[in-house]
Amino acid sequence: MKTITRSITVAAKHLYLIPLVLSMYSCNHTTKQTIAITDMSSSDSTVDLSHMIQLADTLYDSKKISLWTSDRLSNKFESLYLKYENDKTNSAASLDYQIVMDMGMMSHPGPSYPLVNLGNGVYRADVVFNMANIKDMGKGWLFKTIVKEEDKTDTLIFSLPVHQDSFTRTLLTKTKRNDQLFVSCLLPQEVKVGKQTIAFVLSKKDKEILSNVDDYTVAIEPFMPAMKHGSSENEHAKSIGNGKYSGMIHFSMPGEWIVKVKLMKDKETLSEDTLIYTVKVK
Repeated sequence: MKTITRSITVAAKHLYLIPLVLSMYSCNHTTKQTIAITDMSSSDSTVDLSHMIQLADTLYDSKKISLWTSDRLSNKFESLYLKYENDKTNSAASLDYQIVMDMGMMSHPGPSYPLVNLGNGVYRADVVFNMANIKDMGKGWLFKTIVKEEDKTDTLIFSLPVHQDSFTRTLLTKTKRNDQLFVSCLLPQEVKVGKQTIAFVLSKKDKEILSNVDDYTVAIEPFMPAMKHGSSENEHAKSIGNGKYSGMIHFSMPGEWIVKVKLMKDKETLSEDTLIYTVKVK
């Protein structure tokens, strides 16, 4: 049986749907897989999409696919919610997705977690946007939804409005071993006073491809510039597999803090720069 592969492109601008292209072709089509960081538990299985922003939706054949987010997207760790509806109750399909940054002359995948099935046709996609969209340079970030059925594969492409965050959460550094690494801090812009988990994602840049890195220690040093002091009871972030790192950080009082980060291996500092992440503590 010949498999039909269709590509449907949808743009999300100003948070409404703009249908762009519908093309159909038949070939032995393969796509690059996104980089799986780690599985995540279905802790938000009762997610209410009615309180979220609908980025885009499209209706084709008997199916409807929509994409949602809790807030506007920026260059940091984000959770997107994909809803799949099919009027044909006896039609079986499997879903997958890819995140791609299209910069015009080149493109590269983005770090992402495997799709999490939350039930009732809703799926969560956790990703790290390691840069914002660049004006007049390519299509920017694309969310490719892949719907596989018995005799065909549909790929729906959503254009994502990814903005520059107020506080940078993903930085590029070079190591003494000439590796170029994206270091993503998963802290929100504002946190509460006290001791809490701090998480990072490390991705290695090799030409246009990103891969996960697990063999470092992310050394952290919180510092409050206004008061000229740091804090105690901090624990460096250790690898928990598939590019993700977890540690503990202590913000002892409210105000603006910075987190100084270095990459280490076997007690040797390998990052050429000290990375700085700004955090507001309230």
